[in-house]
This record gives sequence, structure tokens and C-alpha cells, in this order.
Amino acid sequence: MVLTDGDSWSPEDTLRILIASDIHLGHQETDAVRGEDSFIAFEEVLSLAVQYDVDLVLLGGDLFDHAKPSPACLFKATQLIRKYCFGDKPVAVELLSDQFENFSRSVNYEDPNLNVAYPILSIHGNHDDPVGQGSVSSLDILSITGLVNYFGKWSDYTHVRISPVLMQKGGTRMALYGLSHLKDQRLSRLFVEQKVEMELPEDGEDWFNLLVLHQNRADRGPGNFIPEKVLPKFLDLVVWGHEHDSLVFPIKGKTEADEFSVIQPGSTVATSLAAGEALPKHCALLQIHKKEFIVTPIPLKTVRPFIFKTLVLSEENLGEDQVNENEKVQEFLKTKINEAIEEANRNKSGDPKQPALPLVRLNVFYEKEGQNFNQMRFGQNFNGLVANPSDILNMKKEKRSHERKPKQEEDGELNIEGAAQAADVEELLRAYYAALPIERRLQVLSVRAMTDAVRDFTLKKDDEVFRRVFEAHKRRCVEMLLESTAETEEEVAEKLRAGKQELDVADEEQLKKLIDAAANKPPTPGALKRAVVVLSSDDDAEPEISPARGRGRGARGGARARGRGRQTRARAEPEPAPAPVPERRTPRRSAAQKSASWLQNFVERSTRQRGSIDIEDSD
Repeated sequence: MVLTDGDSWSPEDTLRILIASDIHLGHQETDAVRGEDSFIAFEEVLSLAVQYDVDLVLLGGDLFDHAKPSPACLFKATQLIRKYCFGDKPVAVELLSDQFENFSRSVNYEDPNLNVAYPILSIHGNHDDPVGQGSVSSLDILSITGLVNYFGKWSDYTHVRISPVLMQKGGTRMALYGLSHLKDQRLSRLFVEQKVEMELPEDGEDWFNLLVLHQNRADRGPGNFIPEKVLPKFLDLVVWGHEHDSLVFPIKGKTEADEFSVIQPGSTVATSLAAGEALPKHCALLQIHKKEFIVTPIPLKTVRPFIFKTLVLSEENLGEDQVNENEKVQEFLKTKINEAIEEANRNKSGDPKQPALPLVRLNVFYEKEGQNFNQMRFGQNFNGLVANPSDILNMKKEKRSHERKPKQEEDGELNIEGAAQAADVEELLRAYYAALPIERRLQVLSVRAMTDAVRDFTLKKDDEVFRRVFEAHKRRCVEMLLESTAETEEEVAEKLRAGKQELDVADEEQLKKLIDAAANKPPTPGALKRAVVVLSSDDDAEPEISPARGRGRGARGGARARGRGRQTRARAEPEPAPAPVPERRTPRRSAAQKSASWLQNFVERSTRQRGSIDIEDSD
């Protein structure tokens, strides 16, 4: 039940929570102008927690902008949390559930070695979810150091079971359900298959049930968002992260059957120059008294001003002069930008920490090619006046009625208009590969594995993802070819096509298992060496080299022995002659000679790439 007045509530029975989401610490941190924006906004959020003397701070995911934040970013985050959240103020909230089940450790405010005054509880989002070896998140690091209470982490993608964090303050009891980010398609399917369970307390009717999640809320295509109707009806309130539009007034679900309310805190910093990011930024104060609650929006005053405008040049009166049309368009846009700068200055909060230079973005639709021009050069006119002079304009060709349908180029590649309509980079890549002619499509790599790898690299900054995917596919193909009876080059290609088809038809869980099995499987001893020996001609064979036993200190042959030369063998004792390799009796020699160059080049390229990556990582 939503109330508008809580003056009659007893403070001892009222649970006060400051809610924020999508902080994105470290966004644009290398930018000389915008590098501190995310940290300034986060500091304001924490200072508001102290100002309103809340019991808890609840974050809805994406505390960090990258899965692997820089040391400077982690340092600033730690510094701010210690400054505002540590102190001698006692925490009045009692934790009733199993702490190790909810947080994998005890909560920080019950640690006798820490003085926590304002506990932070957070799930992870799609930007700061676990990656790499051991699936460690940046929130795991903050959790183990006692700065944040990290909950809602789930690793079983076939079934989700959420145990609530049970808290009590006086006569108010809250069941807090946390679900960190899962891929929307996967989670949506689990909801449809009724494989998402939320445990209820024994006396469930006496609890205020709150869910915080980080997923697509807006409809981005079938299965690519979480409909509100699939959420359980026993919930009282849903805090929805991931969406950056700030909609902090509680609203009922989109269907009459939904009995819970939804608040969408939005982001605290503009991470893209989109219309939704130009809305005023907020956090929210949630007050709960038994089964009733009040949500109070709190405007953030230290957020950089952002003005977004859309202009259609065909609807503007620019005159009929065709000679100076380009200059007229530029002068017209300069006027509009100056007006936007003045509007941003009028909207400033007056807080001394608010950045001075505003963000301005004009979305301009032009009709004629003569109206387009160099946008970056144009933006230099506003250096020192706006924070984003290089991308102040977004020029788009205005579509006519007969141009509405996306076209494909003759060579199968998507044109620019079709690419602009893609919802995300994954959809763009899938459409690109599907549009390619058959002879140019991927022959070994799985399209879905590649799109997922691109997503992890761009959003999670997982630098190792391409190497893992490539190595997994390579090992799988080599093992598959060694175990097959393929003799001709056509048979080899057919075997590779069959292996790729197996990956393409597999669902997401099966694909992940196939890739992980190949990536984690140790290479067969001498597998690559045997492949080269089998597919080489007699003239290229090296009878002095015994089959390799693996890379490292145990290997005696290969490049290591050849690098030392004959002097090493001269000083050492005479080595026994290697055992003769039994001659194959199957008629593969001619087919092997035809396929030798293909597989040798395949192995050599991967070796060179692995060596170059290792050098970069060591730096």
C-alpha cells in the first residue's frame, strides 16, 4: 500500500532506505572534462544517505562501468565509501536470515573489526558482472573488504531460486529479494518455463516484499526483456535497475492484475547522449512501515546539465538558396546550440560541485546531401563551451516513404540505414552474418559465440574472451578431425560444417557447455604435432624430432631443441634413436598433402596471435 503521509509513523518502526542505481563509476574516466562526473554523483548519493540518516543504501546494479575497473577507479570508490559509510552510528536493522546464504559471508555492520554506519547492499548489473577466472566481480572485491554487502549473485542458468534477505526494524519486517543481471533471453525463458522461484517466509503475510533486479524493462523484442506480468504477485515493490530513464514515482504494473508497484531510479550519470539520459537524475528515499511505504524522489544537484534536441531540417524555414545551403544549415545549428547552452545554464542547480560545461546533443535529420558537413570540425566551434564538442551533432538522412524498409547491398553486407536500426551490437552482428552470401559465412566459428564474445569484450572489458572462444573452437575442430575418417579436402570441410551446425542448433546452455568443455579440456598430448606429421609430405618430415609431450619444461623436441642447435647435443651424451613412427596403412597421403597448408597455416596463425596477446598482457 502506498501512502502519502507518514507523520504518524513511529521512527523506531520505520525502515528508511536510500535507493540508487546505475552509478557507472569510471565512465569516461580518462576524459579530461567528464572524467570525474560519475564519482561526483556517487559522492552526492552517499552524502544524501548521511543527510537523511537512512538505515540502508540499496543499489540496483552497475556500480562500476567496467567489469574490470581501473585501480584508480577502485581507489576512488573505496575512498568515498569509507568517507561516508563508516562511523560510530549504530545500525538499527536486525538481520534474521542466514547471512552466508544471502551474502556468502557475514554482513559488514556486524563485523566487530569494522565500524559501519550506513550499510550498502548491492546486486551486480550487466556492466560489473563476474568475468574471467573464478568468475570474480568487482563487487566481490568490495564485499570481501567489508565495504559493500553483495547479494543476488546466481550461477545456475538452468534454474533460479532466490532466498530473501530477511530484515527487521522494530515492528517492520522486510523480505529483500535480489536478482543480479542475467542475460534477458535466458531469464525470460526461465520465467516462461516457471523455473524462477522465490522463497516465502513462513509467515509471509506479515512481511514487506521488495525485489531489486537489473534487466531490460522496455520491450526490445521478443524474449529480450522481462515483462512485469511474469513477476510474482506477492511482491509489494519492485526496484528496477538497468533502465537509465529516471522514473522514481511508484507506479503500478502495466496490467491490472499486477498488485505491486515499480520504481525505476535511472542512472546518476549520462553514459550515452540519448533523450532518456537528458531527463533529470534522481535517487529515492524509501520509507517502509509494516506493509505501507512512501517513496520520495530526491533530485541530484551535482549532475552535469544535459540538453537533447531533435531537429528536422525539412520542417525549418531555411530559404530556397541552393548555393549557400550548407552555410545556412551550419549557421542555423549554431544558433540552436547556443540556445541549448543558455537553457542548460538556466537549469543549473547552483551546487558548487556541479560541472560547469553542459552536455548538448542535437539529433538532426537532413533531406539533401548538400546539407551534410564535417560534424567534428563543426564541433570545434564550441570548445570550452560544452563538454562534448566532438559529438555535439548526430546527422541522419531523413527517410522518405519508399526508403523506410531497410535494404541490403548486393554483396550481402548491411547498409548504414539497416545498421542504425539494430537494437544492440549483438543484433547487428547477427543480421550482418545472416546477410552474407553462403560462401562468405563463418565456416568454423559459431555466430552466437562470436556475438556473445563481442558483448563481453565491449560491456565487460573482458580482454581474454576472444582468446578463450577461439581456442575452444580450435581445439574442438582439431580433436574432431583427428577422430574422424575424413580423407579428402571436401570431407574435411564437410566435417567442419557438421561441427559448426551442431553449435548453431544448440541452445544457449548447450552451446556454453560445448565451448567450456573444449576450452577447459587439456590438449591431447602431441595433438598438434600429430596433425602436422599426418598432413605433411615425406620431404617435410623431421625424423630427428620425437613427438612433443606438451609445451613447457617437459618438452624436449620442437622449437626449443632446434633453437639451441647442434652444440647442445655435442656437449650432451648421445641420445638414443627415437622410436620409429608406425606407417599408416590407410590411403590418406594424397588427401593429407592437399590439406597440409590449410591446417599448418591455421596452427601457425593461432600460435602467432597467442604470442602477441601474451606480450600485451605482460605489459
